Amino acid sequence: MPSRLPQHAINAAYGSYLACTGCIRALFHAEFRRSYHGPILWILLSTLAIAIAAHVMVFPVRVFLWLVGLTSLKDGLSNALHRSIAAVPFLCVAASRYLYPALFERLFMMGVAIRSPSLASTLAKIHVDYFTWEYALSVVQFTLYRVVLMLILGTGSLVFTPFFGGLFAVVTFSFKVRRMEVVFALSLLVLYLVSRTRSTALELVRLWFDARAIARELFTPFVDRLPALKAQAISNRDSHQIYASILQWPKHQAILFGFSFTLSYLMQIPYIGPFVWLVGSVAAGHAIAQFIDRPASFPSPTEKLY
Repeated sequence: MPSRLPQHAINAAYGSYLACTGCIRALFHAEFRRSYHGPILWILLSTLAIAIAAHVMVFPVRVFLWLVGLTSLKDGLSNALHRSIAAVPFLCVAASRYLYPALFERLFMMGVAIRSPSLASTLAKIHVDYFTWEYALSVVQFTLYRVVLMLILGTGSLVFTPFFGGLFAVVTFSFKVRRMEVVFALSLLVLYLVSRTRSTALELVRLWFDARAIARELFTPFVDRLPALKAQAISNRDSHQIYASILQWPKHQAILFGFSFTLSYLMQIPYIGPFVWLVGSVAAGHAIAQFIDRPASFPSPTEKLY
């Protein structure tokens, strides 16, 4: 295990590199700029409208807190407002998934086509239905996770102590990544034990919870096609096994960890986060094509498929 840790860290850094370069590729892609100015304008106006409405509603409360001298509550309210605006990307993508599911499908395929047009053509021939109860259940589950996390970090810190209030969340995170990023998990625990860096550790945990949902959303166009792709690979005896379980391998898990964590950090930035969903979809497609374009790293036909 220890000998693999440096390689896992390198793979996570490579995932972060793929996220950044993939987003840049999308921004400079002619088809993206030409075909998606409408959705970009819609997300921009939605974000601005929500931000303005939030500031207007909170302004009287902030003035009242300033008059009575409750600056601590005023700072807390500003922080809550910032986080509320940062949640707009997730609301936009959840709504777009049901109202306009073809948008992110086409963006993902665009990213695949940049690297491998033949793979994009193969994926496009397989129809998938996004209007499923499974997806609705995953959205509810993620929402419950976020509510529980906020309760642990909020009321838990008040009922117990600031230390024990968030310890459960940090330990949970460390347990989840123990097989892939032991160094990262242990570093996180050390950050949490030091009072000055405790808030940083909790912020990293929150980003990780969001990163899990981001990875699931962005790679759905590929994951939902895996059953059909596996059947094709088995029937055709594809020597490259390009339809195998690439999201399950330790190497690619570390890459996806860095990829989704980087996008999670970018998405929390107000006014920028919503656009990361669009370019991130293109980056996800490009990353999948990157993985599949390396047949030497794929498992043998006898290994278990996803």
